[in-house]
Amino acid sequence: MVKPRTRTRQLASAGIGLVAAALVVTATVSANSGPASGSTGKGTLKLVAAADTVEVEAYEGTAYVQPSVWLAAYDAAFEFHASHAAYDKPVKLTKTVIRGKKRTTTTAPASIVDGMKGFKDGLRVTLKNKSGKVILDQKRPLCPGGYDRQRVQTDGATGPVYPEFCGGNWFTKGVLYGIERGMAVPAVSDLEFQTKGETKLTMTMRISKPVADFLGLPKASRTAKQNLVIVDGCPEGGCEGEGGMGIMAAHGADDDQGARTVVPRESLEGGDNGRGRLPLGGAPGEIKPGKPKKDTLPDLISLPAWQISTEVDEGGTDRLNFAANEWNAGPAPMVVEGFRRGTSPVMDAYQMFYRDGKQVGTKKTGTMEFHEAPEHDHWHFLDFAKYELINAKDKVVSTSGKQSWCLAPTDPVDLTVPGATLRPGQTGLESACGEKSALWLRETMPTGWGDTYNQAQTQAFDLSKVKNGTYRIKVTVNPDGNLYERTRSNNISYRTITIGGKAGARTVKVPPYQGIDTETWWGEEE
Repeated sequence: MVKPRTRTRQLASAGIGLVAAALVVTATVSANSGPASGSTGKGTLKLVAAADTVEVEAYEGTAYVQPSVWLAAYDAAFEFHASHAAYDKPVKLTKTVIRGKKRTTTTAPASIVDGMKGFKDGLRVTLKNKSGKVILDQKRPLCPGGYDRQRVQTDGATGPVYPEFCGGNWFTKGVLYGIERGMAVPAVSDLEFQTKGETKLTMTMRISKPVADFLGLPKASRTAKQNLVIVDGCPEGGCEGEGGMGIMAAHGADDDQGARTVVPRESLEGGDNGRGRLPLGGAPGEIKPGKPKKDTLPDLISLPAWQISTEVDEGGTDRLNFAANEWNAGPAPMVVEGFRRGTSPVMDAYQMFYRDGKQVGTKKTGTMEFHEAPEHDHWHFLDFAKYELINAKDKVVSTSGKQSWCLAPTDPVDLTVPGATLRPGQTGLESACGEKSALWLRETMPTGWGDTYNQAQTQAFDLSKVKNGTYRIKVTVNPDGNLYERTRSNNISYRTITIGGKAGARTVKVPPYQGIDTETWWGEEE
């Protein structure tokens, strides 16, 4: 089951590459350069194993397999675009093989497309014990992308360019992922299984024939086998009191994010193609007074509320929970920086405007305050969005307690728009919401990305005085117009709901939005 994307998981996925930005260049190789083993002389994908035998740690009967089988791209980059014209329309997935300046694009058959997540049932994982009994037989989506990339050719790309994951959320319009030339991504990055007392197993990973045919994998490179040796991850009670497999705090990705003055540039094989983004930092451009130019502005858009539910909070109040996402359609990033006001717990916030990676303007846009509370303890930007529950007459009946934001790119919404940033952490577009002693911080919304917050407890709507009936959740981004953007015509979204039940047991019904049922877990729509 695909779990809901909580803000913890969103920040973790958005922050995977933040603390170790790698230099990304398109390699120029001389005619006599020596490619690594696996080269075919033409663009090829292969399934490769890192070792014949792999040691796997198990905790209380559950084994966790670290990436050990890889999908490798030899002599070419493989780029994938997934998008749909409307939420209720099928996703179109294309593959582009890039060799130098040559690009060859083909469209995947609809039968093998798994929405924004990659290829449907593209990978089959089988585990057998020494007597041949099947312990696990699982079909999984195949994502030709991933967070842990490995080089497989000496003349390949020297670092990652494409996003660390496939997919998005219910309202994602388009994504782009891929494998750089001469690099490899995990075939599976989250495999776990019940050991059932076994200590030695044989694992077989096989790419399905329809997907392998479309990807052009050689027949000998569609299957990988490994021996798994299962060991106790907590020998002699060594894990007692450690809280399990490691828990990331809700904003743990912020801890190691300092200011960076020089960061590498994204660069795609065969040229930028409108997607490589210059880093922020270095010498500033000519900063001119007056109204910022349109090409330096973001376009902030609110998405309809989703993951809507009712609960009784810790204080006994009936609440309406919901998730909200506001995103930036570009073409420029939204960058807000805070500068501390003396010794007070307040920062003056300024919107920064960039062109080709150089700062060309700045405008004061409000304030930031330190939010001292569990799972927060960092600085928040005020008045970024407003959440209201309104009745049929557009009268506000309840307002969310959410008043401030630690902005960060948590979800890709449309990575096909002009100026979209593929890996925010590599272009200086990460967010660092700062500790209490901070003098300065930067919060951003890169082009193509949005920030999802889940409103619960006191941040959710109070239903105490809300009668049963039909209402709309109104989400407004940039409600006071303090942020400069290209247009405010798309700042408001609505989601219709029906509230019922009685005190202590309120209910909510959420009709589909434009043909999609957002109240199932994303990924279990079929």
